[in-house]
This record gives sequence, structure tokens and C-alpha cells, in this order.
Amino acid sequence: MYKNIFVSQCGYLPGMQKQVTFRTDKPVNFAVLKSNGACVYTGRADKKIKNAAAGETDFVGDFSALTKTGCYYITAEGLGESDTFTIGRNAFSDVFQKSMAFFYLQRCGHELPEASAGLYAHPACHTQTGYAYDKTESRDVTGGWHDAGDYGRYVGPGAMAVAQLLYALERNKALCNSYQSPEPQTSVLNDYLEELKYELDWMMKMQREDGALYHKATCAGFCSFIMPEDEKGKMILSPVSVTATADFAAVCAMAVRFYKKYDKAYAKKLEQVSKKAYTALKDMTLPGGFKNPKGITTGEYGDPCDTDERYWAAAELYRTFGNEEYRYDFEKLARKKIYHGYGWVEMGSYGNLAYLGTGRPVDETLKQAISDSMIATADKLLQTSEADGYGTALTKKQYDWGSNLTVANNGLQLYDAWKLTGEQKYLDAAAAQLHYLLGRNAMGLCYVTGCGTDAIKHPHHRPSGFKGKAMPGMLSGGPCDWLADETIRSLFTKETAPAPAKCLIDMTGSYSTNEVTIYWNSALIQLLASVTE
Repeated sequence: MYKNIFVSQCGYLPGMQKQVTFRTDKPVNFAVLKSNGACVYTGRADKKIKNAAAGETDFVGDFSALTKTGCYYITAEGLGESDTFTIGRNAFSDVFQKSMAFFYLQRCGHELPEASAGLYAHPACHTQTGYAYDKTESRDVTGGWHDAGDYGRYVGPGAMAVAQLLYALERNKALCNSYQSPEPQTSVLNDYLEELKYELDWMMKMQREDGALYHKATCAGFCSFIMPEDEKGKMILSPVSVTATADFAAVCAMAVRFYKKYDKAYAKKLEQVSKKAYTALKDMTLPGGFKNPKGITTGEYGDPCDTDERYWAAAELYRTFGNEEYRYDFEKLARKKIYHGYGWVEMGSYGNLAYLGTGRPVDETLKQAISDSMIATADKLLQTSEADGYGTALTKKQYDWGSNLTVANNGLQLYDAWKLTGEQKYLDAAAAQLHYLLGRNAMGLCYVTGCGTDAIKHPHHRPSGFKGKAMPGMLSGGPCDWLADETIRSLFTKETAPAPAKCLIDMTGSYSTNEVTIYWNSALIQLLASVTE
């Protein structure tokens, strides 16, 4: 790899901690230069880290004292130059706008005109009727966001994405309300809430009359690299699942708090479908979790434990609606185990935030126990972050499928600890996870397409592959040492594979290291909004 100096390519806010990683075996003196070559800061990197995850020795320098707005790069004798970066109040405006516009470009069942979507324009896709797998009914399931590099639509991951985007709005209204959709919106909602509503509306179509949610709407298998309007197969509604039903109940309850100010009728509808799903949830069991039925090979999104989804749903409905039933259900679960996690498998953190954030009566002892557990979780992440040459809170064994999601969600848990304690070390570590995603990593890549100076160019994403150019604003899955796809196995064996933190190839076929998803982007946006609030 030709780079030896690593920074966040999208830059830094003036008051942020700013660290730089040097791939070298000895301490180095470094200089920060303006784009015109004028030196504005000098420092020494003498913090040595043996980086097992990257298979290298690193030295870390700090230039936080530099706060003046401008465009810069870093040099060190014998190590070359870093990518350029900016310091300024609007350093992250570009990556935010592009990563939010990705959701618009992922819209299903909606014509994307060339004036709004450019190269990725297409007529309305997947407008065919959806048929229940068990052949009991058919229904309109148009709408929503394509989940990832494929064209499936999945309730659980979609609910997670909306929840994260709502938390982003809660934490940083100025940033989120600055979003401008590629397609002008005409409703009473701003562009940000209008985009989230597009997914919420689709999820409502996935709710059966009894309140339960179909798990997903997909064709039987994955299509080739074609545009979405060319996937013409039968649209199949996979059987209902506990996780989909719980996630839907939770996110609709959460959404009520954001939409009631602008559209009371819509907020009332969200309340009704949320409570209906929760009622159905109480009578649902699915031992072992959802499994793809025979003949369906699209993303399974199986989860053998649905307790954390129930945990989130109960907490969220209690925060929004205040019914004692919901409080009782949450506290009963939380007294047995406090759950954590911002992913689609482990979702406890959403429930924790809902319970801690409610203004309604709570068990203060339990509330303190949840807070203590959240801080203890963050402490472990902080220890890992401080021992890593790039500041990431991943251990050597955690570079698995979607590792960049784990990075972002670790940042969120560190941020939570900052909010609970006010201790700057947690916020600095949370921001370090963002900087990792934006270029301060062992690959020297900005993992968000079309951003920074050296970004991912060949993601596993059908419209991008078909058009031959990466759609901007997509967070790549990141290094995965599983060697889980044919493309990466054609280059490496277990014996010849690079270190875990470098186990990524920027090739379209590498879905295990270079795919994209809506919920990776939502994690990025929640983290960005949080650490820049």
C-alpha cells in the first residue's frame, strides 16, 4: 500500500480532536501544511502502537491545536503526504448530503427522473402485486427503499434505518434539517422527514390485518446486475416474523413524536399501527427466529433471539404513549438482562435510550443500572480504541461482515457514555470511529463513495455496477476476514490473506467486503449527527 499517513479525508470541525496515524517503525516529526504549501503547524508522533489487526507498527500524532478554517495536508520525512482535508464548520456537509440522498436514490416503486437522479434515473420499479408465500393473500407493497446492493426490501433493517435517522434528527436538528432532497418536495414535511416517511409508508403496507408484519418483500432470488425496473419476477411476501413485527411497532411509536407537530392525522395513523403490531407481538412466538422458506434465497435476516426487539418495542411504546402495560413489559425484561446494540440483530440500545429518555415515571434503580451498564460497555470500547493505531474500537477478531457498521455503532455507544457522563474521552473516541470511516484506516480509503479524496469506487451495488460508476454517498461494508465471496477468494487464501483490517478489495464482486446497505448509511448518519451536534 502506497500510503503511510492517514487522516479523515472529509476533515474535522475546528474544536474536534484531530489525530493522524503514521505507518512507520519509529517516531516522526510532522508538519501540517496549507494547500498552498505554507506550514501552519508542526508536531511529533511518538505514541507507538503495535497494531495486530493491521499487521503493522503505527505512531500517532495530534494536531488538535490547529483550529483555523482551511484546506490542509500532512507531511513527514520519508513517509510522503497525507490526503488533503478541511477544517471548518461545514467540513461534513458534503458527506451528509450525499449519504442522505442515497436513500432517495434507493427508492423503490418511484420514478427517479434524470433531473433528480442523473445517471441513476429509472422509471418506477417493482410495481407488481405482492403475493404471500403461503398463498393466502395478495396486496400492494410498492414503495420503500431497496435494502442494499440488491433490490429486496426488508422490514427489520428498514425499521432500524428509520430509527437511526430519527435519532440523528433528535440530536442534530440543524444538520438534518439542512438536507435538500434531489427531488423537490411539496408536502408539509421537510425533505428529511419526507424521505423517512417513504419507508414508513411502505412498512405499513407490510402489516397484515392481524397486526403482524411480513418479514420481507423480494423476488425468489437475487437478480443479476440490472437496473431495478428490469427485475420482473414474482414479488413474494415472506412469512411474518417476530422481529419484523416488534421493530415496526417500535419505530412507528418513535416516529409519532417527530411527525405529530407537522401532520397530526399521520401521527395518529402511526400510533394505531404501532399499537396493533404490539398487540399481535404479545401472542407471537417463532423459536429459532425467521428462516427463509423453501425456494427463497434472498437475504434472510434471521435472528434467533427476539427478546431485544421486544425490549425495544416495549420501551418505545411506553415513552410515546405512556401505557403501564408497556412499562411493565420493558421493566420485566430489563430486570432479567440489560441489552445493548444498535444493529439489526442486537437492538437493546434503542430500548435503553427510549427508557432513559422518557419523561414518564420509571424505576430509578433500574434506570441507574441501565446507565451504568451503558457506561461499562463504552469503557470496553474505549480501551480498544485507545490501543488501536487508527482509533477504531474493533479488536483483531471483529473484522467480519459489515465491520464498518460495527465501527459506527461502537461510536454511538461511546457517544451515549459521553451524554451520560460528560467526559470528553468518550466523545473523542466516538468521533475517532467517524474519522476511521472517512479515511483514517489501514486501507487509506474513505469508505463513503464519492467523498473525500480517495474513496471506494467499485461497490457491490447493482445500479452502480450496471452504470459503471459508483453512486455517491454509500458506506461500504468494510474489511472482512471471512473470505466469504468468490471474488476475494480468487485473490487470497487463508494463508495469503492480508491482516484483518486490510482484508477488503474494492471490486464489485466482493459482496462480503464492499456491499452497501441502507442501515450502514443510517448508522453513519446517526454517528455523524451525534458527534457534530
